[in-house]
Amino acid sequence: GEIDKIISILLVTLVLTVALIRARRLLMRSVTDATVARDLTRFIPPEVAAHIKTADQALQPGDGEVKTASVLFCDIEGFSTFSERLAPDVLMGTLNAYFAAVSEVIGRHGGVITQFQGDALMVTFNAATAVSDHAGCALHTALAIQDVVQKQRFGPGLILRTRCGISTGELVAGVIGTSERMLATVYGDQVNIAARLEQLNKTYGTYVLATDSTVLAAADRFD
Repeated sequence: GEIDKIISILLVTLVLTVALIRARRLLMRSVTDATVARDLTRFIPPEVAAHIKTADQALQPGDGEVKTASVLFCDIEGFSTFSERLAPDVLMGTLNAYFAAVSEVIGRHGGVITQFQGDALMVTFNAATAVSDHAGCALHTALAIQDVVQKQRFGPGLILRTRCGISTGELVAGVIGTSERMLATVYGDQVNIAARLEQLNKTYGTYVLATDSTVLAAADRFD
């Protein structure tokens, strides 16, 4: 009888030990998955990460959706000139401080940073996530960026004047690349126009240029 009791106790102990090991593994896996998901949103927009997570099937290159949206390009004036004068670590610190300030403005108005291109940003409104007043939000963002860069100093006391170009209309939001590596982005005429308007600020000595379609979609709420 005593031997049977000992065997029963050992069996129960073994079962509990196995259950605890499995529970610990599940907990560790859950923590790991949460960490990976959190880290993933530091490299791609959270809205894109959420779409990937909830998609019925794996995304493929060329998958896309036609949207009516607004695109904003912004670029630092004279970046090449002052970047040549700064040490690499100072330059990185300056850009990070600038991106942090501008990103806060963009997020506040419902924009999504679709791409970092050196010192430039491509921002979309109503592409990755729904924004009903996307044209107005894009204009508010551009004006708020001007306010921030005029008031704030970056790195070694630099004023980083920023040019913005905005266009509104139909575009394709989707993924491009190969089956091994893909990039979530937007493409179409509105993207090209917004990029060219950002550059055209140099010609007119301005810092914000927008298309008629953007201004009309914003319902004449901006001078």
